[in-house]
Amino acid sequence: MFDHFFVESPDRRGLEQETEDAILALAAMTADPPAVRHHLERFVDNHPDRWPILAAWLRDPQLRRRLVLSIGNSPYLAKVLHRWPECLQATDAPPLDIAAENSQLLRKLSTVSSWNEAARLIRSHKHRCFFHIGSHDLSGESSLTTVVQAISALADGCLEAGYQWLDRTLAARYGRPMVQTETGQSEPARFVILGMGKLGARELNFSSDVDLIYLFDAAVGEVEGCCTLSIKEYYNRLGRDFIRLLGESTAEGQAFRVDLRLRPEGESGDLAISCRSAELYYESWGQTWERAAMIKARPVAGNLAQGEKFLAWLRPFIYRRYLDFPALEAIREMKRKIDQKMARAEDYHRNVKLGYGGIREIEFFVQSQQLIYGGKNGSVRHRETLVTLEALCAAGLLAEETSRFLAQAYQFLRTLEHRLQLKHDQQMHSVPEDPEAFERLSKRMGMREGTELQARLTATTQGVHAIYEALFFEAEKQWQSSCQPEIEALLACEPGEPHALALLQKAGFNDPEQSVVLMGILRDGPRRDMTEVTRRWYRRIAAPLLQEILQAPDQDMAIRHAETFLTSLGHRVSYLALLLENPPVLSLLVRLFGTSVLLSQFFMKHPELMDRLVDRDFCQHYRNRGALATDLADRLADVAEQEERFNLIREFKNSETLRMGIRDLSKTAESPEVMAGLSALADVILARVLEDAQQELQKRYGDPQAPFLILAMGKLGGRELNYASDLDLIFLHGEPAESREEEKNKISHTLYFTRLGQRIITGITTLTRAGKLYELDMRLRPSGNSGTLVTSVTAFLNYQRTEAWTWEHQALTRARVVVGDPVLSSQLQQEIRAIIQQPRDLEKLRTEVREMRQRMFEDKKPGEGWIDIKQSRGGIVDIEFLTQLLILACSARHPDIVQNNTARGLYACQQAGLLSMADYTLLEEAYGFYRLLENRLRLLHGRSENRIGPSPVVREQLRRLCDLPTEKEVVTVLMDYFNAVYPIIRAYFDGSSPLLPSSPPVRA
Repeated sequence: MFDHFFVESPDRRGLEQETEDAILALAAMTADPPAVRHHLERFVDNHPDRWPILAAWLRDPQLRRRLVLSIGNSPYLAKVLHRWPECLQATDAPPLDIAAENSQLLRKLSTVSSWNEAARLIRSHKHRCFFHIGSHDLSGESSLTTVVQAISALADGCLEAGYQWLDRTLAARYGRPMVQTETGQSEPARFVILGMGKLGARELNFSSDVDLIYLFDAAVGEVEGCCTLSIKEYYNRLGRDFIRLLGESTAEGQAFRVDLRLRPEGESGDLAISCRSAELYYESWGQTWERAAMIKARPVAGNLAQGEKFLAWLRPFIYRRYLDFPALEAIREMKRKIDQKMARAEDYHRNVKLGYGGIREIEFFVQSQQLIYGGKNGSVRHRETLVTLEALCAAGLLAEETSRFLAQAYQFLRTLEHRLQLKHDQQMHSVPEDPEAFERLSKRMGMREGTELQARLTATTQGVHAIYEALFFEAEKQWQSSCQPEIEALLACEPGEPHALALLQKAGFNDPEQSVVLMGILRDGPRRDMTEVTRRWYRRIAAPLLQEILQAPDQDMAIRHAETFLTSLGHRVSYLALLLENPPVLSLLVRLFGTSVLLSQFFMKHPELMDRLVDRDFCQHYRNRGALATDLADRLADVAEQEERFNLIREFKNSETLRMGIRDLSKTAESPEVMAGLSALADVILARVLEDAQQELQKRYGDPQAPFLILAMGKLGGRELNYASDLDLIFLHGEPAESREEEKNKISHTLYFTRLGQRIITGITTLTRAGKLYELDMRLRPSGNSGTLVTSVTAFLNYQRTEAWTWEHQALTRARVVVGDPVLSSQLQQEIRAIIQQPRDLEKLRTEVREMRQRMFEDKKPGEGWIDIKQSRGGIVDIEFLTQLLILACSARHPDIVQNNTARGLYACQQAGLLSMADYTLLEEAYGFYRLLENRLRLLHGRSENRIGPSPVVREQLRRLCDLPTEKEVVTVLMDYFNAVYPIIRAYFDGSSPLLPSSPPVRA
């Protein structure tokens, strides 16, 4: 094949047999093996002086592979090699550096005045660099990412070089464009070229157009030179010349075809537009497809800083603050039009870019997710497709398997596209029908035969299309396939129709008169002034929404809450789109509407919380105090204004309470975890409110040089907080190191800490658009409401040692420092423990606990027909009082029973022999049921509630919420526990229990 290479002569040295065999083996792997010999012979004939360099390439295994695979697979690269033989650098030359080559092009053009010479230099630069990039691609030495970034960097260099040459040439002809600043001075105008599409994303193909937008910084100004020319006309001329300079065909071919159709107003708009005009256009007329296009926008030439400034302004246009599911509809419609056009084309299933399961479907999928989530989640705002897929996966918005498949599919299809285009440097996107041509394409892909390529291509496009269809059309198909005929009949019900009430009652509505009115709101929307587009969204959601309402635990509650929710939405149809595109979210939402007033109120008052339901990991995991604190700190990191911080903290509390409520009702979390989670949330919020209040006061009055503590009592102290629970708090401060009155602008410690306490209360109880954080109860501080708001630790401990009542020591058993100086907190907890463990007169203690319990019962016993799970004999308070009695009576002898959590306290008492196993088991089981029932009452009613009324409807709702069998009733189960628990309590209170008798047993 290469015999003449072996001829010994002064200008040609023969190649070794081993080298010839290696060339033959590589040639056999290419699409056109005979072309390898042809191009090598032609190169030597036309460039005999280059033979030593060529021979060196052929002897080097890596370079040989690069060269042979290039000329055997790409007639275009072979043509470049013949036209510019310097592409073969000496083997000891450094690798081609695109950035350095671009800089060299700029230097060459700076000395050129001829248009033809400038065009020639740019084209020769492009082709020579393409040989380097293409040969590395075909040999497999460069990854797809490396290849497309290199092509994009090359394009950037050509664009910048062309712009600078034209700007310099035009300025010499017409003068320099100048603008007037606000101060009245003149300064040079700024012009920037935005790269769009694949260029903007640094994903350019070998034969891509470059999509550009020309922008200049001001519309007012003119050229200062030999003629009068407006800035706009100057840059329009530059833009027209730019298209010719890069895209016109010459003897050296083209550099890059320029496409400006993505500019504002497209082909009917001005070629170059001022930044302000562009801003007004996007603000007033920008469409979803333009938002999607702007995701990839990047300044590529000219004043890059001006381009970045423009894109920063445009970011809110691209990424909306809410989850933007209506964008999905717009993208779906745009892709549907492309599909309709492509489906009529003969190459629909062969076009790897626009066809079935092609590159565009992956790009549309990725961009739709960015438009939907990018406003809320900045981590997905990337230009590059592969980087964005990784980010979507990391953010929990895309399954890892899906992300991995789409990334592999994208790389395969883009590589295939490159192989098509590298053949002749033409814009080709369709694999050939001809079997022989398809076989050659498989060789270019590094595959043995066409069947291998066909199998890979089929599997890839089918997989991509399935994922694409699932995102854009699956939800719509689900609703259409599952919609039942009776849904339409119910939605058609009108007030006054003879059969409407009977139809609604048969469907399960207990209040058909109200339901028939609400049907009209579901069907037509909540307001009369809605646009037709808005009303269409309500019509689309009506059937799926009603379908879920019919499956709700309480249909009447669900439809009432749904009506309130829709009314609160008004024109904000983005949330309707969210529900339509996410059937599981709609199902969960309506289940909450039919289950819990408390959780429903979150959505009815704050629809924006629905954004969180779409997060893949929102309800998956328990979050401890550290995770909650980090999340809240991140949200507040860049927010300085107090009102906005208040709102963000409340939104965080609402979101986390909602998350725990969903985990609770979906049985993902048990009741103890819910109480611990709600308590940890309160701890984090108290810590944040305290820190904000301290920073505010310290700016005004300086550092008090004394620590501050928040002591939690009651349910928060015991980490048993429930929905809608008050926070029982005591504010304490340590001893100051020095007096403050002597220093200027400072106030006394007493006043300082009083103001700090007041600010904490304000921070917690202030009502904002996001609601109130908590209700506070400060009555457990020394002297109750008549005492000082903030007490010193010393005074607090003295009071507890010398003046506190027994009931106050009972409360102290649940005390816990939730935030404050660690050293002082530890000391305080030790002192509290010592107070609890001090020896006591058992009979006196028993009498005082019993009398306090009786007073509470008399004061708070429920009315006729009502049952109080907290205050009833054998209820929550009885079990808590028993636990506190045992701790106060016996912790001197059994220190391990000092627990601020009731459940743990009961267990510790059983382990210490103070409760029998049978009694402990019953008390633990009853207490768990009581707290679950309290939890369900508060979810059901949306407020702090411990009483069950006579309503059979409410009692049935509670039965379902507590997962009791159909044959059991809540009240029956509750009374059984009361009747079993109370004798145990009474035995300990009256001294008849053998484990805590009224007097020590007589020794034998």
